[in-house]
Amino acid sequence: MEIIFKNKLVEWIDLKNPTEEILKELALKYQFQTLTIEDSLEPGHLPKFEFDGRTSFFLFRYYVRDRHSVKNIIREFSHKIGIYIDQDTIITVYQHDNPIIQSVFNQLKLRYAADKINVRHILYFLIDELLSTFEQPALRMDENIDEFEEMIFTEQLQYIKLKNLYLIKREASACKKILEYTKEVLSEYSLTRKQSSTLQDLKEECEKMLHLHSQVMEDTQNLLSIYISLNSQKSNDIMKTLTIFSAFFLPLTFIAGIYGMNFQYMPELAYQWSYPVCLLVMGIISLIIYIWFRKKHFI
Repeated sequence: MEIIFKNKLVEWIDLKNPTEEILKELALKYQFQTLTIEDSLEPGHLPKFEFDGRTSFFLFRYYVRDRHSVKNIIREFSHKIGIYIDQDTIITVYQHDNPIIQSVFNQLKLRYAADKINVRHILYFLIDELLSTFEQPALRMDENIDEFEEMIFTEQLQYIKLKNLYLIKREASACKKILEYTKEVLSEYSLTRKQSSTLQDLKEECEKMLHLHSQVMEDTQNLLSIYISLNSQKSNDIMKTLTIFSAFFLPLTFIAGIYGMNFQYMPELAYQWSYPVCLLVMGIISLIIYIWFRKKHFI
């Protein structure tokens, strides 16, 4: 347990990877809701807000790309942070290294005099910093989509891996889900407080991040559809070519099959001009098929 900041208006306590016993002690000391302890310790919990009339509990998630593949995609792309708030106390709880805490503290020192910082200032900068972690991933995914789009429409379709497009969609979907829950948290919190410009700014920032990741999901889905359609079209073109060749060679093979049979009595075989006549008939048949295909715009 570490006291990040303290003045007459607020005491900011920071807990990294705390035990259940420590959280219970703090809950008893500051009269926080004991049921929120489990939420603080659960790695995959989604954002939520609880208010008991005196104290508030927030659970947020911020973007962190975890290289370890896990079943819960929310945990793969984010870490959580719990925030307990009283009138003059704020406690941040998290399990992993969190650079956001130091960043928020630095911003507060630059923005306000030390004796003017209060709970709402800390909360606002915390939420703003958490939301801002989703911006760069959205921009990065958008750039990747532009690259894939250029490859699709510059005849480099064979170099695109469907798995990469799916991974972008999966990441954007996880971020969108987190931001949707975060939006609900901010809406629920606004019901317990008077509407303020700072809270409205946070809602707008959340909407912005949500829009970015929704757009990434939509663009990725469109690219997936185009990719599948172009591959299908390519397969259809190959089948069309094979069908055309088959149409030419099927009657010719039929004729060759007839005259390749080993019957003893086949009068045509005795004629002097049988061979050139057979070739001529094959040529005429091929020419007729070609003219018919051209007339139907098959070739």
